[in-house]
Amino acid sequence: MMDKIIKFCLNNRLIVYIIFIAIIGFGIYSIKEVPVDAIPDIGENQVIVFADWPGRSPKDVENQVTYPLSTSLQGVNGVKEIRGQSGFGFSMIYIIFEDNIDFYYARTRVLEKLNYASKDLPSGVIPTLGPDATGLGQIFWYTVEGDGYNLQQLRTIQDWYIRYALTSVQGVSEVASVGGFVKQYQIDIDPKKLFAYNIKHSQVIDAVKNSNIDVGGKVIEVNGLEFLIRGVGFIKSTDDIENIVIGSYNGTPIHIKEVASVNLGPEFRRGILNKGGKEAVGGVIIMRYKENPLKVIERVKQKIAEISKGLPNGIKIVPFYDRTGLINETLFTLKETVVVEIIITILVILTFALPFRLSLMISLTLPLAVLISFILMKLFKIDAHIMSLSGIIIAIGTIVDIGIVITENIHRNMHIKRGEEKPIEEQKQIVFEGALEVAKAVIGAIATTIVPFFAILVLEGQSAKLFHPVVYTKTFVLLGSLISAIIFLPPLYFEFLNFKAKNNFLTKIFKKFNEQKFYKKIRFFALLFVIAFLTERIIVLFKLTEGFPYKFLLEWGQSNIFMIVFSIIFLFGFYFVGKYSKNIINFIIPWGLKNKWILFIPLIIFLFGIYILFFRIQNEFKPALDEGSFLFMPVLLPSASITQVNEVLKIQNTLASKFPEVENAVGKLGRIESATDPADITMIETIINLKPKKYWRKGMTTEKLKDELNKALTIPGVSNIWTQPIQNRIDMLSTGIRTPIGIKVFGADLGQVEKLAIEIEEAVKKVPGYSSSYTERIIGKSYIEYIINREEIARFGLTIKDVQEVIETAIGGENLTMTYEGRERYPIRVRYSREYRDNIESLNNILIITPDGSKIPISRIAEIRFTMGPAMINSENGMLRGIVYLTITDGTGAVDFVKKAEKEINKTVKIPKGYYYQFAGDFKNQIKAFEKLRFILPLCLLAIFLIMYFSFKSVPQTLIVFTAIPISLSGGVILLWLLGFKMSIAVVVGFIALFGVAVDDGIILTTYINQLKETFPVHSVTDIHRIIVSASLQRIRPLLMTTSTTILALVPILWSEGRGAEIIRPMSIPSIGGMLMVIITIFIVPLLNSVVMEYKLKKELKNKESLEIISHNDSTVTGNFYNLD
Repeated sequence: MMDKIIKFCLNNRLIVYIIFIAIIGFGIYSIKEVPVDAIPDIGENQVIVFADWPGRSPKDVENQVTYPLSTSLQGVNGVKEIRGQSGFGFSMIYIIFEDNIDFYYARTRVLEKLNYASKDLPSGVIPTLGPDATGLGQIFWYTVEGDGYNLQQLRTIQDWYIRYALTSVQGVSEVASVGGFVKQYQIDIDPKKLFAYNIKHSQVIDAVKNSNIDVGGKVIEVNGLEFLIRGVGFIKSTDDIENIVIGSYNGTPIHIKEVASVNLGPEFRRGILNKGGKEAVGGVIIMRYKENPLKVIERVKQKIAEISKGLPNGIKIVPFYDRTGLINETLFTLKETVVVEIIITILVILTFALPFRLSLMISLTLPLAVLISFILMKLFKIDAHIMSLSGIIIAIGTIVDIGIVITENIHRNMHIKRGEEKPIEEQKQIVFEGALEVAKAVIGAIATTIVPFFAILVLEGQSAKLFHPVVYTKTFVLLGSLISAIIFLPPLYFEFLNFKAKNNFLTKIFKKFNEQKFYKKIRFFALLFVIAFLTERIIVLFKLTEGFPYKFLLEWGQSNIFMIVFSIIFLFGFYFVGKYSKNIINFIIPWGLKNKWILFIPLIIFLFGIYILFFRIQNEFKPALDEGSFLFMPVLLPSASITQVNEVLKIQNTLASKFPEVENAVGKLGRIESATDPADITMIETIINLKPKKYWRKGMTTEKLKDELNKALTIPGVSNIWTQPIQNRIDMLSTGIRTPIGIKVFGADLGQVEKLAIEIEEAVKKVPGYSSSYTERIIGKSYIEYIINREEIARFGLTIKDVQEVIETAIGGENLTMTYEGRERYPIRVRYSREYRDNIESLNNILIITPDGSKIPISRIAEIRFTMGPAMINSENGMLRGIVYLTITDGTGAVDFVKKAEKEINKTVKIPKGYYYQFAGDFKNQIKAFEKLRFILPLCLLAIFLIMYFSFKSVPQTLIVFTAIPISLSGGVILLWLLGFKMSIAVVVGFIALFGVAVDDGIILTTYINQLKETFPVHSVTDIHRIIVSASLQRIRPLLMTTSTTILALVPILWSEGRGAEIIRPMSIPSIGGMLMVIITIFIVPLLNSVVMEYKLKKELKNKESLEIISHNDSTVTGNFYNLD
């Protein structure tokens, strides 16, 4: 099959070049069209159900709305978990589906179930689906600002002009408003006047509702014309409301203005926005599921530019959270890393003694393979983000390996057979044979790299969403490199031969590169360029690092300077090793053939020591992405009022804005008007945007800044939580908690749940590694409850409903209807005047009219009680839930901490029957992932073993090549330990990638040894040694080139300081450390092959009962005796 492909490409070069151009064109198109984000959406597959029930307490909402809906929705196909939240006036239910359930299918199933479940809900409660967005859909926040405009005017502009315009943007699911005041027509009744005219409260309500009606009278025809008949009766002003007739007294009509005052005022609110210490109005753009955030934000900005021209004078829309900054910074880091990797890879190729045209050919495979990978990403609908692009980045060094091996082998064959002097058809045959000779080894090497990586697809949940894209893109780019090397390189090499044979101006230039040693100068300058580049990095680090020499002595393993010095030494080392490689092989291999065990025994002892070190490295699930902003989440006690919380928000935002590293601080308390936000008024969320680090104070780090901010913003009675905007959304979605570790307590009684949670918190404080904690206070909200005496109301002929209606509308107020003012809509609210409802005495004296017209105070029929109750009720799968939020000290392993904490809790806390607790948080994903990896790693190793076995058909040779895996593992572990990194899923993925590449050198060496064995018969140990040394001599250069490109291409990742570097760095460390150790296999594999071959030879001679004595001393031969070519 492979021979036919190579031959077809050589004979149909025009088709190959057309394909080449098509790949470039479609590749560039795909790069522009592939959706782009900073990180993959690793949130849960969720559907949100939201139900509004204004004025109702969390108790009522939980019992009458959340609980019945939660239990009804549990039967939906594919549901994994249901979380409920009952707040003041609203219910939110998160239905978490299995990842394999389609998002819109899940929404359809939930909607079907809601149609049935709604019949069990109170009248007027209509559950609706939240926006078709994920938890990471909040991509753009902005404020509406303008001098001379008050908060009500700004909110009106936001609600009725800006919001709908932005909602129309393609890819936007919802635009939610927050902050300011919503305009409201307020009817404040004076009950004394009302009752003086013997008018009931309900009469006012009915009169207002009946006075805001438009009707249609169909049509009439007059003189051949058709007229539409319309009765106009909508309320248009406060005067219209004041003149509504509500009854009569002694034959005189009574108007609203005679018993109440009518004014414009702010509607009841549960959300406030604050920017830099001042109240503000803003909005949140929520992106639709599976949309491209970069393009959606770009369209939003275009729309903002369009509508800004039509906004009132001085009004401007000011973004304060824009994810494009994070996306662009992350992509810039990745692009910069890729560019540096490509430059270094090309320069390494130039550094080795290959002709310029061959170096140029090999270098072309880099961009071509990347373009092919983007084409496949477009076809398979894989977004471009930090994880998917990491797959390309960690494969850059490997991409050119195939090209190097094929091109070097073709060139060597051409040189040996003097192909340049032969006819064109013979040259074509030599190119064909040279490519085919190593094709099998190359495909085997690619297979051992790609196939084991597929085992990562076994991962589930967050791990799958994070690392599956890495598998796909690395596979795509390696397939691209294989296509480039097999399809394009042989025809290109042949074209260069024909091009060189022609006598023209360009040909003379190429000849002069060789004849006048110009190319040697190019290689020299390439080396100087790399050294200059690395030196520049050192200078930058000297400028940025305070007290650098001292730091270098203490933290040399973790310092970037070590990486740069290492790169310079490594590059020089490889240059000279490559230049004198044959001399080195001629010395080391013959010596090693005589002293095998002197090499093997120390290596075995060394590997055993690394095995011990491996288990001393701590674990984590995934490194966190530095988003460039903090999400500061202080929590007040549930009893705090909105005024008190607003004061805290104002103080903290003012203080945060004064830090020189802070760009701005914009915070909100309570909810935005969206089903995606369940926050209570005691919860503050402040986005603290940071300036670029070059503007920070000298020596300031992210952790130091967070500590300083935390100290400055700490207020007694307020618990501070620090996270990042995207990270918080991920944590909340995946675990339902706001910190990486938490303890969920379940039970039937809220008071007992809270008590048990507090006891558990006290127990956990004793565990080593504990840093801080906060137990969610469930029973902490102050309630005033009217306990109605049923016997008393019966005496007066009243019903429960009669009393409750007065409590609901007279005290709480009720929105009766809406005004229609052009495109704007505003509520009309009726309520008692403030002086009749703002203190306990007034609440006791609320008058109720009995059926016989008498008036009695409510205290006659009901008792007022002060109680404590929940501010928010949380539940999971129908069970009430409390939470203990935990943070642990740096360096403490989450899994180890949880095990110790469980022991302490079980020892000191008595858990009542019907109650239980469970740990939750990011660490659970870590446990699940590492459990899967215990299955994946053996599967990867088995896949590598089987691929090599099918290639060699020999268990001993397969095991020989397999030795590269423990050797490479040792190098990765050492570098991991030196740099102080933890063992995360990213690191394990890096090791899996390393294992596939580590055996490549051994496969190529062993394949060539087998080819020589078929060509030259083996009759003695001397013959074996001759084959071993010859194979090593012929393959040392391409192997050194492939290894050096793999290592040096990854080194820039280690010194990368841009956004997102902390994510890709752990995946590169195993490959760098492992490939450094893989260099040993260039010498170990030939020696092990010699051991096996000698054993087989002795066995054959013994079977023939040969008396010949084999002398190992005969192998001391030098020079060209070993060069079988």
